[in-house]
Amino acid sequence: MRVQRYIAGFAVVRYGVAVSSVAVAVLLALWLRPVVLAAAQLLLVAVLATGWISGLVPALVAWVLASVAFAHYFTPPFDAFTIEVAETPRVLIFSLLAALLAVMSAARRRSEDALRSAREELETRVRERTTELERSNNRLQEAVADAVATQHRFRDLVNSVDGIVWEADATTLQFSFVNSQAERILGYPVERWLSGPTFWKDHLHPEDREWAVPVRETAVGEKRDHDFEYRMIAADGRVVWLRDLVTLVLENDRVVRLRGVMVDVTERKRAEDERQARRWGVESMDRVHRAIQGANDLEPMMSDVLDATLSIFDCDRAWLLYPCDPEAPSHGVKMQRTRPEFPGRYRVGIELPMDRQTAAVLRTVRASSGPVRFGPDGDYPLAPDLAKSLGIQSRIVMALYPKGDQPYMFGLSQCSYPRIWTTQEELLFQAIGRRLADALTSLSIFRRLRESEKRYRYIFDSTGVAILEEDFSDVKATIDELRAGGVRDFRAYFAAHPEFVRHAARSVRIVDVNDAAVKLFAAGSKVELLISLNKISVPETRAAFVEVLVGLAEGRTSFEAEGVVQDLKGQRLTILFTLTFAPSSARLDSVLVTVMDITERKRAEYLTGHVFDSSPDAVYIVGRDYRYQRVNAAFERRWKLPAEKIVGMRVDALSGVAPFEETYKPNFDRCFGGQEASFVGWFPTPSGRRYLAATYSPLRPDSGRVDAALAITRDLTEHARASEALQQAQAELAHVTRVTTLGELTASIAHEVNQPLAAIVADANASLNWLAASQPELDSVREALDAIVKDGHRAADVIQRIRQLATRTVPQKTALAINDVIRDIVPLVGPEVRSHGVSLRLDLTPGLPPVLGDRVQLQQVLINFVMNGIEAMTSIDDRSRELLIRSQAHDGDAVLVAVQDAGVGIDPSSAEQMFSAFFTTKPGGMGMGLSISRSIIDAHGGRLWATSNPDHGATFHFVLPGVR
Repeated sequence: MRVQRYIAGFAVVRYGVAVSSVAVAVLLALWLRPVVLAAAQLLLVAVLATGWISGLVPALVAWVLASVAFAHYFTPPFDAFTIEVAETPRVLIFSLLAALLAVMSAARRRSEDALRSAREELETRVRERTTELERSNNRLQEAVADAVATQHRFRDLVNSVDGIVWEADATTLQFSFVNSQAERILGYPVERWLSGPTFWKDHLHPEDREWAVPVRETAVGEKRDHDFEYRMIAADGRVVWLRDLVTLVLENDRVVRLRGVMVDVTERKRAEDERQARRWGVESMDRVHRAIQGANDLEPMMSDVLDATLSIFDCDRAWLLYPCDPEAPSHGVKMQRTRPEFPGRYRVGIELPMDRQTAAVLRTVRASSGPVRFGPDGDYPLAPDLAKSLGIQSRIVMALYPKGDQPYMFGLSQCSYPRIWTTQEELLFQAIGRRLADALTSLSIFRRLRESEKRYRYIFDSTGVAILEEDFSDVKATIDELRAGGVRDFRAYFAAHPEFVRHAARSVRIVDVNDAAVKLFAAGSKVELLISLNKISVPETRAAFVEVLVGLAEGRTSFEAEGVVQDLKGQRLTILFTLTFAPSSARLDSVLVTVMDITERKRAEYLTGHVFDSSPDAVYIVGRDYRYQRVNAAFERRWKLPAEKIVGMRVDALSGVAPFEETYKPNFDRCFGGQEASFVGWFPTPSGRRYLAATYSPLRPDSGRVDAALAITRDLTEHARASEALQQAQAELAHVTRVTTLGELTASIAHEVNQPLAAIVADANASLNWLAASQPELDSVREALDAIVKDGHRAADVIQRIRQLATRTVPQKTALAINDVIRDIVPLVGPEVRSHGVSLRLDLTPGLPPVLGDRVQLQQVLINFVMNGIEAMTSIDDRSRELLIRSQAHDGDAVLVAVQDAGVGIDPSSAEQMFSAFFTTKPGGMGMGLSISRSIIDAHGGRLWATSNPDHGATFHFVLPGVR
């Protein structure tokens, strides 16, 4: 105590104690370092002693000096201030422990000083006021609070370490302490870590448990610190890589505790795995590249690539199947490489017929944009019989699409065990497949190029187009001299020097011609044409030749024009010729000139123009800017304007904005999109409203985009008016037929209306009786009145339907639910059905799209079908008379309605005539019901037909387009 008091009075002495205690500890630890590295823990004693003797600030100085000395002298590399990454946790733990000891020793000293002062004051002021004792007690509590706060700060420091700081029993490996980072990194609460001795073993990765536990036990047995990396399974199933830096705590030369820090190195391990995978992929692709580049023919290249692939993936078979086409009649193994113990089941080059299972596999592979895995954990299961026949347990395949050839199927097979292909293997396999497809394309092109060289002469000689090989080298040399002499405007020069043009024409030599050219120019042999162009030239040829010279002077690579020449018999020909020049630096001693005889085409163009101008229909051409480019005389007469004024006008300026936006423009746009468009309708013209039928056809100068539309419109006004009169007559006839049908159903309708009327009378009489009672039964009266209202509505509905059928109205098409239309006719035909002993059944599909139609007309068609079906079953006694009305979807958005009976069926001899007007098989029948029904369905844009049932009776169908 006296020493502490003496030292506390002199600051120099207090800090001297800090320096000297650390120095002594360093010297002693360095002396012991060759024997045991743990002697560095003496520095903690120096920090503890300094805090005990000199207080907190000197203890912190000692802590700094001890941490620097520990890092410099006792952390590899020794005697240097650099620290290895693996030693960082150890240095951090030492620094934290030293700080804790410094703070705790200083706090303890302060506590003892406070207690001493309290005791001395108590002895000197024992008779003084009792409040002094309370003050001493308060100071004691503050000292204790400081110690607790120091402990909390230490725990916060430990919890702030980016790793799992832990302590465990050396024998049982049960954790006695883990910081809060344990729950963040692995997800298990701290209580789970401390709950039992097997937590660490139980949560090791199964593949690492076999070696990690013995490694730790060996290190403990050898009493050495150690660090190693292993995997643990997190609470959410993740695999976490940890680097564990372990320090042993010895007591009496016995390991009693283990302390360490587990650092999460999952990202580093993942990066290392990715680097290894990339390196493997790059090296594998390099092997494939060398295999491809080392062969100059198709079969050796495929063989080398498959050899490399077999080695890279360490699989049992690598193969190429051709063609990868499920519609092909046969297929075969184009090339394969296998391990000796797993030879291929089919020899290379053998054509096998396409079977159902192989075709299904090919469709699956063709439908995928990448590799497809068959087998365990694959995209598709491996068919057992196919696996048995091929002797495989899993495989990965993909389709290759070399340009200019049919697809191949590239695949790897594993026969020895059911292999699970990893994502990295799948990506590499896909890359090899794409590179192989490129190589197949290149070698196929090379092979075709060699074959094309052999065929060139044959094509040149046998093609149906005249080809001349001409030598323009002298002409090019002369033009180059003119350019060097300063000539720039060659067109003007050639116009001013016609002799140069004549000389150039004589300088062009015909080197070779094919048989078509000999025939075109009426020569006896090639020799007659192997001269200059003079023998086939006429005065009109000069203008075309001047254009060729201008194109050559301007450096153009090709030239196409029309011209006039003559054959060797003097017959004039109109030709289309094309010249292909080599680059300007070439000698132009081999220029190919293709010549086509367009004499007949020119005549046809003349005739076409004549037909265009003299057609009685309005014919015109409209460009993509909706402006007229050409019109004929009939178009001029219709719009009462000359062609000169119409050409250049927009369509909407002539026809009006409303017709253009509603009709003309949408159809022009379809035509400009490559489709032919047709429409009819009433349109305004200077002569009044006219009914016009128009057809727009796309005009393509070549196979590319549509440049204009050819429009032909015919005036069908008189025809339309006659058609309207015919439709009116048909409507009149349909009305008569409906009235006739209603006459036939009169008794049934009367019965249908009489039922609700009788119910109304009965309910009314009952109500009067209930009201006449001494105590009126009002509840019963209300129920009866409610029934009267319902029966009244029911009778009104029946009468309304009868009025709709009987009234002659203009057809009105609205969106209708076909099932509601069918249900509406059931009450009308119900009594007739029951009187004939017919069972009526409805099979209506819910959710059908609505149809656009006239409710009354469609009801008329259905009633015709039902009445025909009832009459067809009148004479049937040996089977049930069942009538079925069915609705269902048909071909997408269309709706089908069928009425099926069990009657006598359709006579094959009259099947073709049954829908004709005035044809009937019923005595007294008019023969108009089915004819009118077909007219109604046709007017609705639908289709009506009848078929015989497989057993008995017939079915009448009609289909209407749905509305979306």
